[in-house]
Amino acid sequence: MDVLISVDMEGITGVADRSFVLEDQLNYSLGQTLMESDVNAAIEGALEAGAKTVYVTDAHNAGHNLRLTNLHPEAQLVTGSARPFPMIAGYEKVDVAMFVGYHARLGTSQAVLDHTYTSRLRLWINGTEAGESYMNSLLCGHKGVPVVLYTGDQALANEVNSFSPAAYNAVVKSSWGRSATASLHPTKSRELIKEKAIEALKAWQNGDIKPIKTTNPVEIKVEFIISEMAEQAAVLPGAKQLDPRTVISVQPDIEMGIRAFLSMIALAKAPLF
Repeated sequence: MDVLISVDMEGITGVADRSFVLEDQLNYSLGQTLMESDVNAAIEGALEAGAKTVYVTDAHNAGHNLRLTNLHPEAQLVTGSARPFPMIAGYEKVDVAMFVGYHARLGTSQAVLDHTYTSRLRLWINGTEAGESYMNSLLCGHKGVPVVLYTGDQALANEVNSFSPAAYNAVVKSSWGRSATASLHPTKSRELIKEKAIEALKAWQNGDIKPIKTTNPVEIKVEFIISEMAEQAAVLPGAKQLDPRTVISVQPDIEMGIRAFLSMIALAKAPLF
């Protein structure tokens, strides 16, 4: 059994606001330590459940957050920028995946640092509003890889239950606002994540958790906060601007759809005013 663990930062134990997730901010070093604690718990659970190989993909920002020397020695770290599908790099090489430190989609009430790739857009995939958890689960599912465990706040768990009710959740904190949280202590969080990782992988081995998939072709709809961003994104070949802030692109499958989405993000730059 080969396992991929995709690790974002906003849903990590104890992470409450931007100061934990931005490199130049006060609590970033603590955020790294907490991130490593959560992912090490997931690694331990995967190994105990029988994993042969564990890849850990650093999915936050440019992928330079996890420190290799602080990770479990049996895991392999996938790090660095300019990777295809950067949040789940390596998903085509594994049997099963777990998402650690994920967050709710933009616009979710009572969710820590909710966003969808940025705080400047909303995304729909075949008519379903999508956050990073759903989007990346569909990409994994396209290769037959189920995501069996998600860790983050209670808002993420509610979101996951809407599209993958059989998957396991480890709720490590509750939102008291977008930039405030009541969190488990890292010791308790490690115990919970490890326990849920073992349970989730055993459930998958028993056939209880299946890959999440969508139909083809795939319609990607992106709503930006201002019209100029939509105008820039609509330059993408095959894209169409529906209204001043909304662009759609129809692609043959989810991989091409997410490539289109990431290309739109790269094209759309918000002006300063």
